[in-house]
Amino acid sequence: MVYLSMLIALEDDRVFREALDLCGTQLGVEFFSFRYSKEEMKSLRARLRSLSGHPMSFHGPMHTAELSEKKDSRQLQESFEAYRRALSLAQEVGAKYMVVHTHECFVRPDEKQERMKRSEENIWNLAQLARTYGIRLAIENVSLPNKGVPLYNEEEYIALIHRLPMCAALIDLGHVHCTGWCLEHLCEALRGRIAGFHLHNNNGMEDQHNWIHEGTMDIRRMMKIIRSSGEEPDLILEYGDTHGKNTSDLLDDLNSL
Repeated sequence: MVYLSMLIALEDDRVFREALDLCGTQLGVEFFSFRYSKEEMKSLRARLRSLSGHPMSFHGPMHTAELSEKKDSRQLQESFEAYRRALSLAQEVGAKYMVVHTHECFVRPDEKQERMKRSEENIWNLAQLARTYGIRLAIENVSLPNKGVPLYNEEEYIALIHRLPMCAALIDLGHVHCTGWCLEHLCEALRGRIAGFHLHNNNGMEDQHNWIHEGTMDIRRMMKIIRSSGEEPDLILEYGDTHGKNTSDLLDDLNSL
């Protein structure tokens, strides 16, 4: 199934809406908010109703979530509160899973091991909470170059997924590209555990969320690897904006998948 992340619609939702109207139920939506704050829940719920009929997946909060924080910290408490609000929306539409980030913060070398431990413990607890909503967590690879030392390198990420059998993996191809990870290895090591892939491109150094044919990543090669893996995961276009683009451009990318 192909999905379109709501990230593309945060500044201008015209192309997003037109693509959904033209594709109907053949195009799903990855619902997304940076915060899932109390104040925006009414508008998010209305947005959710307006997308009725399209298959749905969910992306959890980012700006209000830090899953590598200490157990009794106010920040972790606020993170779980934001996730509860997001999970309640996901439950309303019967979403299959929710994407989570292992961390958002910059990681110093001296704190890597402790933050790794806390992140895994907090994700495990969050997974138990998500189960009560009928939602599975999908853990994304987010150890990007601008976040300091990798909280999880490639092998540590794979090991994390295997230690958390109640969770799935969500592999972001843009992140794979700018961290130098090996997609073939990820697909083989995580066979049967991959819920989906975020698709976007970049210059190989920064997480730019460019459209799939605009960057130094060979998207055709990446898609060949995914298709030859024997998996049938969700493919989620996670574009940053529609600057200089129109609906026809988006349909071209959808058709190329």
